[in-house]
Amino acid sequence: MPRRGFFRAKIADYTAKIASGLIRPEDFDTPILARHVVKAVRNIGMQLRSVREGVLFCALCKRGPFTKKGYFLHLTRIHYSEILHLVDLESERISSSSKNAGF
Repeated sequence: MPRRGFFRAKIADYTAKIASGLIRPEDFDTPILARHVVKAVRNIGMQLRSVREGVLFCALCKRGPFTKKGYFLHLTRIHYSEILHLVDLESERISSSSKNAGF
């Protein structure tokens, strides 16, 4: 697997883990990704977390209910490319806002 594919797989994996509640957003940190990408993964992971009456439902397609593991698998198998697209957009937004803020 090329290096870019490895990073994209890890980004989708950790975003889905945060969304499903398998890991907490504050527990995700890695030195191999830029700070704005780490922040984007955390933000999108929390945006994709959809709990109604204590049960997980997909924030993208409204399917469910899911267990934590089931939601993680659903996200990584069905919405892989959507997750990457959302993280890319959020990463660009964070990066451009920090440039405009003078960082």
